[in-house]
Amino acid sequence: MILATALLLGGVVIGWWGPRALHSLSGVVDPAIVIVCWLAAMVGTGVTVLAGGLLLVLPGHGPAGTITQAMHHCWAALGHSHLPQLDPAVAALSLAVAAVVLVRMAASTARTARRQDAVRRPHLEALRILRPSRDGVAPMLWIEHDRPMAYSLGGRDALIVATRSLADRLSPDELRAVLAHEHAHLHGRHHQVIAIAETVAKALGFVPLMRLAPGVLRLQVELAADRAAVRECGRGAVRSALLTLTAQSTLPGALAMAGGETAARLRHLERTDTWPRAVRHFVTGVAAVLAVALPTLTAFALLGALSVLVCPLLPSAG
Repeated sequence: MILATALLLGGVVIGWWGPRALHSLSGVVDPAIVIVCWLAAMVGTGVTVLAGGLLLVLPGHGPAGTITQAMHHCWAALGHSHLPQLDPAVAALSLAVAAVVLVRMAASTARTARRQDAVRRPHLEALRILRPSRDGVAPMLWIEHDRPMAYSLGGRDALIVATRSLADRLSPDELRAVLAHEHAHLHGRHHQVIAIAETVAKALGFVPLMRLAPGVLRLQVELAADRAAVRECGRGAVRSALLTLTAQSTLPGALAMAGGETAARLRHLERTDTWPRAVRHFVTGVAAVLAVALPTLTAFALLGALSVLVCPLLPSAG
């Protein structure tokens, strides 16, 4: 029971205090790294808590005894055999919590899918009627509207929607920057990232790491798309496009360049650097591995601290 408890506590520590560490990365490293770290921490926290729950439910706690004995022989004195009456109660509670979480996530996923389908349906009808041009990774749908705006819809039928007044309002370089920004959203699968974060937040909103994820990731995907547009069109074009476009409310499931947080994004543009692609991918991969492993590493750190503090107090075997 000791290992299971440590895993659960490791997940709790990262779930409640992990956002502080992740917030410190914002504005310091590439937004893509922040996105990957936040998602990886969410996955790692969920897997660690799930593993702890499974060890409580499995007969004999599965391999927990073997692992703990391998780490230090003195943990045997603190094993679950001293409090066997707690095992069924804790296991039942773990199963109940897991069932509630699964039901909430299933319901949240279904609601999100219905809402996005309702938004996507009229766009797909327009696609079939207007036969828009395909520009890059997704079809481009131009619509008549007095307000200059552009947004993208991700998923299987991804597309970019822009108004004719946008082309009239922006210079060619600014327009290219806006479209590059929207292409970056689709290429980076940012819509799916936000949808996953929102689904998990609705199911596990009592955990700060999960509750804060949608808001944080919405800003980070905009910063990441801005960086991609800078690499393609230059900082000046992206900056002037941001200043020209006004903030707009986006449709459910859509991402737009003028989606808010303009001041923060303009400040970030001044700090934008261009890492070589290989370096970016390497650093992102290392950061993802560390973020996934962080809850488990925290759990084993707790076990190590317990060993150091408690073992000297135990009576010697001889």
